Amino acid sequence: MTQLMSKLLIAVLLSSVTACAKSEKKDEVSQSKTEKTTQKGSTLSKVDKHLIDYVKRAISVNKDFTLSDVRIRQKKEVQKIPGWSIYFLDIDLAIKAKNGEIMTVHDKIFTNGKFISRDFVNIVNKASLKDKIVPDMDNSFYRKDHLLYGDFNAKDKIVIFSDPICPFCQSYVPKLLKAVRKNPSKIALFYYHFPLTMIHPEAPTTIKAIMALEKKGVKDVLVKVYEKKIEIETKDEQKALDFFNEKMGTKLTLKDINAQDILREYSEDLELAGKMMINGTPTVYVNGKKDFSRNKYKTILGIK
Repeated sequence: MTQLMSKLLIAVLLSSVTACAKSEKKDEVSQSKTEKTTQKGSTLSKVDKHLIDYVKRAISVNKDFTLSDVRIRQKKEVQKIPGWSIYFLDIDLAIKAKNGEIMTVHDKIFTNGKFISRDFVNIVNKASLKDKIVPDMDNSFYRKDHLLYGDFNAKDKIVIFSDPICPFCQSYVPKLLKAVRKNPSKIALFYYHFPLTMIHPEAPTTIKAIMALEKKGVKDVLVKVYEKKIEIETKDEQKALDFFNEKMGTKLTLKDINAQDILREYSEDLELAGKMMINGTPTVYVNGKKDFSRNKYKTILGIK
């Protein structure tokens, strides 16, 4: 796992992953009050300015990178702790080892206008409040090139980030896909790849192979891959691809899965997962809000 460490501990790179998510409890924090993204040129409050200044000073000195910019993308009131808000930050770092190439990392920080805190931890169950509050999703994730099934203009939109090697995903995703395919007019289902490379080293190869088959016009690739439950723990890309070809009855080559357009799309999925601060799979959003239960699609479709 590659990391850029700072005094604020902000910099977990977009390719970093944790583990397959187990069933999550419902979010304990009310997230109903969400403010719009604070973009460049927007009017910042005094609190916003102080917070940005704090972050800049905290991470401005580092041997690996220089700070380029700090932006407030979103902020929410933390109703479990009256008077406190959580800020979602986009932080641009110029990487010295890459001739100043800009990398955007993401972090969260709390403030009540007077004090700043990196996290609050429940004294009883040791749960991190920071981990439980996530940013809302904007409409930019509703992309036609990521529409898997359903009507793009459907009232209800679901976005899923998944790893086809993750056992929990292999159990959950086929049920979701089947439900949406049976009700194509009710839901627009958008799919993004998020490989958990630390525990599934073959995931990147599998994902790129899926993309390559889709480029070749093969239908329902994801359905077939999830049905096959492809899993071979290896970092050797050729071995992983050979195993994929054997299971899927295909003849993809390393050249096929490492074409520039495949690598670009693969990287874009990772970047978008990083923007949403996703660290486990499957992660599901329904109409812009994270579905901690992962079962809201059943309510939409009237499934018991």
